[in-house]
Amino acid sequence: MTVEDYPPEHLIKMIGGHKKEAYKWIADHFFELFLKYGGLEPTDRVQDVGCGCGRMAFPLTRYLTTGSYEGFDIVGEMIDWCRENISSRFPNFQFQHVDVFNGEYNKSGTVNAVDFRFPYSDASFDFTFLTSIFTHLLEADVAHYCREIARTLKPSGTAVLTFYILNDEAERLMTTPECKVLFPYAWGNGGIKVSDQTRPEALVAYPEATLRQLLPANGLQIEGPIHFGSWCGRPELVTYQDLIVVKRK
Repeated sequence: MTVEDYPPEHLIKMIGGHKKEAYKWIADHFFELFLKYGGLEPTDRVQDVGCGCGRMAFPLTRYLTTGSYEGFDIVGEMIDWCRENISSRFPNFQFQHVDVFNGEYNKSGTVNAVDFRFPYSDASFDFTFLTSIFTHLLEADVAHYCREIARTLKPSGTAVLTFYILNDEAERLMTTPECKVLFPYAWGNGGIKVSDQTRPEALVAYPEATLRQLLPANGLQIEGPIHFGSWCGRPELVTYQDLIVVKRK
């Protein structure tokens, strides 16, 4: 991956990055997480939900020898860039634009997230990941996306998901200077909290207890421990957000 391969900076900023070097670091970092915690294999058929401008796809182009990749996103400009710069060189990597409404990223979307059917057949994928997607979705949408993840995973398939997760430790650490993001506003009845009550989908946090019920209720079984991140000021971390590995239930 060279500097010439990177998307333009305005697209990188849209996915939460600020420098091209960080784009590459995050891509390589998550690739290692997919291997270590998700068991990603080079023969896997992979689904990237909310693929943005191809950040997670780049390291996979070197790894998926006989596998394949499908990504979709709600921002058409990002998909155009991925098709022109990734699919043109790696035909086993395909990208689709989906016009799903999101109050933060696609206010003109014509399809509500809770009604959106992922554009793939049942049991299509060995491996699915969502990086910083559930951090921008409210509860009904998260439940629906979980059902779609379960539907599109093969019976032996694995998914890696990231969240902001609230528990006693996170709530305590959010009172310290080391905490990087706050969730001061309650939203709905499930203990969910948001960073901005005027823009609830800007950042959303879920109680651990809520997720331990919501995921299995919608077809996904949590595998192993939850790997808590550094966002709230933890000194030891797997990654920045909290990471959950699930299997199709």
